[in-house]
Amino acid sequence: MNLSKTNPLSLTDLVASTPDLPTLPAAVTAVIRETESPTASAQSVSRLLQQDPSLAARILRLSNSAYYSLSRQIMEIPEAVVVLGMRTVRNLAMIAGSYPWLVRELKGYELGPQELWAHSLAVATGAQCVARRARQNDAEAFSAGLFHNIGKVAMNVWLETRVESLYSFAGEERNFDDIEREVLGFDHAEVGAHLAESWNLPKPLVRAIRFHHRPEEANDRLADCVHIADYLAMSAGLNKGWDGLRYRVDPGAFVRMGFELESLESLMAEFLGSLESHGKLFEERAA
Repeated sequence: MNLSKTNPLSLTDLVASTPDLPTLPAAVTAVIRETESPTASAQSVSRLLQQDPSLAARILRLSNSAYYSLSRQIMEIPEAVVVLGMRTVRNLAMIAGSYPWLVRELKGYELGPQELWAHSLAVATGAQCVARRARQNDAEAFSAGLFHNIGKVAMNVWLETRVESLYSFAGEERNFDDIEREVLGFDHAEVGAHLAESWNLPKPLVRAIRFHHRPEEANDRLADCVHIADYLAMSAGLNKGWDGLRYRVDPGAFVRMGFELESLESLMAEFLGSLESHGKLFEERAA
């Protein structure tokens, strides 16, 4: 039974009526947009971050983690931007701003606490590796990878009430986003793109979130980066929950990015090494 027909909600209505919707601090969205500007500077980024003291404190904590192995402690945001670089501080701002809701348990997706977070960081890391190898914008790729599944946080509460319907698809060989559309009328990529747009994130990020499962429809290299990174995370066992075994890989994404089959082994090794390094970033809590 198509429950979306018995309970028709527009995408706007679904998001508006979702309790405890994920939000992104205004300072983070401002930093993302500022770092995309050709006139951005360490000073302009620092000023934006300092508008949110709690966010700034979390960034400083991350800056002083074992991951960076700095010889001295960073005490202020302007110093962090100068020492670590604008792009790194941008990534830290996104991590600090999204961590509180990415670590949630999502029962509707059969994801325990921290599992969505582990997957999201893995895809961000993988997208960064893919972008660097393909000479694309790796900071933009990290952003798109980190936020690619934000729609799941919003859709979770609705899927929790339709678990029996999900079980009815257990024996079918179908992509999970197809099942989401049949059950709710929308998939998490659509909802995530709607959220990203409401946060006023740059259009390339919105597009990559929307098409990360169907990059052939976007014909966009950023969507390809995230799709390939999602595949890397899945291959590494970091794609748990209902949709962990229902992932359709688009071979065209690898072709469009110029990757030969022989290069995948070295790409996977690079990804796993970078992911292991990122683990050190959270030897101290991110939030």
